Amino acid sequence: MPAAKPPRRIRAFTFDVTGTLVSFVGRLGAHYADCARRCGVHIDPGHLVALEKGFQLAYNETHAAYPCFGGNCISTKDWWRTCVLRSFEVARELELSDGLKNDDAVPRLTEDQKERVFKRIYAQFGSHSTYSAFDDAIPFLRFAKRHGVITGIISNADERYGDSILPMLDIFPDFFIGSKDIGCAKPDRAIFDAAIAEASSCIFCNGDDSSRPIQPNEILHLGNDFEKDFIGARNAKMHAILLDRFGGDNYGDSFSEEGQQWSDAGAPVAKDLLDVIDMLARQNVEFGKPT
Repeated sequence: MPAAKPPRRIRAFTFDVTGTLVSFVGRLGAHYADCARRCGVHIDPGHLVALEKGFQLAYNETHAAYPCFGGNCISTKDWWRTCVLRSFEVARELELSDGLKNDDAVPRLTEDQKERVFKRIYAQFGSHSTYSAFDDAIPFLRFAKRHGVITGIISNADERYGDSILPMLDIFPDFFIGSKDIGCAKPDRAIFDAAIAEASSCIFCNGDDSSRPIQPNEILHLGNDFEKDFIGARNAKMHAILLDRFGGDNYGDSFSEEGQQWSDAGAPVAKDLLDVIDMLARQNVEFGKPT
């Protein structure tokens, strides 16, 4: 894909969530094991790798059966119930196939334990225990608001991000577009088109009847996945910058191996959101409503 010209004016920022505005805290296997332990199921640290592999396989399996967190077919909570409980089953299957004895593998949950363990995990993954905001996230959103720029989320995650996780972290974008509501996921153009329409709606909802609708080339999407965020946004005629937050431990000018691959493929790459502001300043980009 040829390099895009820098934007002349930005009237909306859209964001991916995890890896862009918020980070996952801790280790998934450890969270699962801790929740199980609190429900009377002992899982020692030696099972964490199997739990994490089990989760990934169960996630892919559940997504294949019920795309976009179930869409209109099942609730988000039922989707996660299927995925979480299947994670323990697959972890046990993996360990048994590796030769562990029945009593040494991830325990089989009883029917009573299944519901309690699921509820504990579901609650924990909507709490401060599992997510934190990057230090630059809230200041960047304030920068956008001061400059009259609309902010929104385009996420392949479920609606809990918009309903509880982001507000819990004091992150309040103007809108949230999730794959479950739209029925498709990034990089599908339809989810980006929905965000473009929602960005313009936010202007008129704020009482600004004098502004024309926001155009795709007036939106900058920020994410951390080449296909889902960069290619998806560019196909929708939006601008995009990828964040390589962990390149060189985020010091100096070096990118991670993946970040360098993004750059070599033509994507603008920033180290963090402050770096994004510097990049836009060097390009003399204007913000907000045209004067």
